[in-house]
Amino acid sequence: MTLIVASLPIRSEEDLKKIPSFYDADLIELRLDYSSSLPSIDKIEKFKEKVLVTIRDTREGGINFIDPKIKADYLQELYKRGILYDVEARFAKEYNIPTDGKIVSIHYFDRVPSYDEVIEILRDFVNKSWILKVAVVGKDGYKELLAKLLSLGNVAVLPMGTNPLERVAFSILGSKLIYGHTGEETAKGQLHYKEFKKILDYLTSISISSPSILMG
Repeated sequence: MTLIVASLPIRSEEDLKKIPSFYDADLIELRLDYSSSLPSIDKIEKFKEKVLVTIRDTREGGINFIDPKIKADYLQELYKRGILYDVEARFAKEYNIPTDGKIVSIHYFDRVPSYDEVIEILRDFVNKSWILKVAVVGKDGYKELLAKLLSLGNVAVLPMGTNPLERVAFSILGSKLIYGHTGEETAKGQLHYKEFKKILDYLTSISISSPSILMG
């Protein structure tokens, strides 16, 4: 089953008040790197059953630079409080961030890596993370790579800069997450999360009433 993630830019603690507006999504991603300072975890904790915290590194598509030590301490505290987060594989290794039950990600904005390169980076997280997330720019070979990565099982694959419906296609093939925006794109290739929800709900209704249509 693919979970629909509504990605919400957080520029100030005021933006946290918007969270309940998106409760029809499976998860609400809080993009904290849109702010130059991180909000109080106390103000996030009351939404812990619905939120996914992301502090994206500027090297992997983040907006503002956040001091790595501050980010590491923040993630450690989120872990203690049982709040879901997405952490880059490289950052998790460098700062010894707990990843069991969390999302571990890697992003390629300007090239398509080899399958072996991706596996080498993610190898340590395959058995303990909740979901491995791989986002790759839509250049030669990206479809083959993302399709092959789906064999890992607990993986979300995201093509970037392509037709947004490709994300739907990969969801049908087994990708665990699909990200949509809440009014402002946080990555290339996003539709509004409600559009993704409408499409996937429709496909689900077809598969329930006529399984052979989607099974071939």
